[in-house]
Amino acid sequence: MVTIRLARADDDFQTVAQLYWTVWQDTYRGLLPAEFLAELTPATWHPERNWRHQLLAFDDQHQLVGTCAFGPARDAQFAVWGEINSIYLLPTVQHQGLGRQFMQRAMTALQAQAFDRIVLWVLATNESARQFYQHCGFVATECVKIQGPIREVAYVWPAAARGAGSGE
Repeated sequence: MVTIRLARADDDFQTVAQLYWTVWQDTYRGLLPAEFLAELTPATWHPERNWRHQLLAFDDQHQLVGTCAFGPARDAQFAVWGEINSIYLLPTVQHQGLGRQFMQRAMTALQAQAFDRIVLWVLATNESARQFYQHCGFVATECVKIQGPIREVAYVWPAAARGAGSGE
């Protein structure tokens, strides 16, 4: 049994950063250069900066097993959009519906904040994630972002927003 709740200011964000690191090491092995992954540490991430827009999932032992961050879009080309920043799940809880639960809750929260269009960025080589987001109703765009070895593709919802991204 997994419990999902909004993050609180007093949560242990070092544990959340450790989860980010663990998931990156597992998920992106073979998708990003090993040298790049080796340079990452839990200190690379700062989930405490966005705690008001973060969901946390705990197992029945009260151990953190997943997180989902969302909020206003970070890129100027999607200035009036909501964004799903990340969904990270430990390998032990993947493919059990938790990602879909995170997606539904984050989208509901964004829509409650009057974001009727949502963007997310996906590592271009992460076919599993791309299929998951497509299954959730997101559509790939031609928008690409490259930061070092990370090449991401923007996915948008609803599908009618495919040609968007100008912030209109």
